[in-house]
This record gives sequence, structure tokens and C-alpha cells, in this order.
Amino acid sequence: MGESAGASKYVLVLKDGLSHNCELIACDSASSIVAATALVDWWKRFGAPSVLISDQGSHFKNAVVQQVCKKLQLRQELVVAYSPWINGTVERVNRDILQVMRVLLMELKLDTHEWVYLLPLVQGNLNHTPVASLGNRSPVETFTGLRRPSPFEPVIIEMNGKPVVLTEDIALPGDRMERLRSDLMAMHREVVDLREKRRLQNMQLSKGSPCNFAVGDFVLWSILDQRLTVDKLLARWVGPFEVVETRPH
Repeated sequence: MGESAGASKYVLVLKDGLSHNCELIACDSASSIVAATALVDWWKRFGAPSVLISDQGSHFKNAVVQQVCKKLQLRQELVVAYSPWINGTVERVNRDILQVMRVLLMELKLDTHEWVYLLPLVQGNLNHTPVASLGNRSPVETFTGLRRPSPFEPVIIEMNGKPVVLTEDIALPGDRMERLRSDLMAMHREVVDLREKRRLQNMQLSKGSPCNFAVGDFVLWSILDQRLTVDKLLARWVGPFEVVETRPH
């Protein structure tokens, strides 16, 4: 993000893969301590995720984060290089953050160093905006099961000529709690179905060919050599490498 009014220079993005609910954490350095602290902070409020997917940055690929994952009993998966589509949901959020941040800075006529003060607004905007892939529900609604608040809802009513804040007891009876749990499960099933349909559509539209290798085979790896001075980028082959694991992506 660049320099800010304080010491923060970076934004750590945590995102739930199913609901798209995200958290934006301003930090002064991209270090293992920052990543581990954010992971523990997420765990203490929402519980440990089943898997942690990240790129192979040094702030994720280190002994500190590995030890935290081991203690929290979650699996860590590192995205292989030159494969940004595997972690594409976070990459999309990063683009949205930059876009919304630029608009807010221009709209509010703020200096670019004041981006850190707008970070909570950007997070709230991303989490409370309905998303088509979630069945026109907001990420916070899918993540928590709570109804998305509307800015147009009346929050103050008049009783006996006096303004009274409209409140509701959050203690739900057993039948309402069971109904809420069932609605949340149905909501998650709908989201999973939508994601699967979109994945199948993308597979049909893609022009790629299925892989024809298995664990134990030896393959060559094609990479682009950007140091070449010719007009077109040429691919060169390196290897051979032994296939030790296969993944769906």
C-alpha cells in the first residue's frame, strides 16, 4: 500500500474461501510474527480453519507459521509459483481493495498517506455488499448467519413522545436457534452448489487438456525466460523433475 500517516506500510488480507468474508489488517512489515499473530487472532474469534492457503512469501513460509498451524491443527498449503489462479479469490480482493481505496481517497479529498484510516470502511464495504456468487447474500451474512444490516433501517423510534433506541433481545429460544442453524446450513449448500456450477462452466470454457502424468513420473517444466531480448518470450524446458504429489488444480 505504501507509506501511511503512521508506521503501517502493508495490508494483510485474511479471507474465508466459502463466504468471502475478509479481514484487512494494517501492519508495518510483512513478517512471520505479523502473519502468525493475525492467524491466532482469527482463531480466537472464529475457530481454526480447516486449511490455510497462501503464496510462498517468506512471511508465510517459515517455521513460526508452521508451528502455529501445527498447534491449531490446521493444514497449510502453499500455492506453487506461476499459478496465481489457485489463490485467485484473494488476488481479486486485493484488486478490489486498491480500487475502493483510490475512490475513497479522491472522494474524501484525503492525502494518499491517510489510507490506513479508511481500511475499516473498505472492509465493511466488502463484507456487507451482496455478492452474486453467494446467492445475492453478503459475506458477513453467509459467514455468521446474521442478517445483513441495512443503512435505511430505522434504529430510533418514538415512544410516548421520546426517542427510544430500537433493540432486540439476542437470546433466542431453542426452536428459533434450530431454525437459524438449518437456514445457515441451507445457505452454505446453496453457495457450494453455485461455486461448483461456476467451476464446471469454467472447465467447459477452458481450452486446456487434462494432465497425462501420475505420481512417480518424470516431467520437464516449461518456464518463460524474460531475460531474452527477442520480440517474443520463448519458453525453455528445465528438469527432469519427479512427480511426488498431484492436486486438483
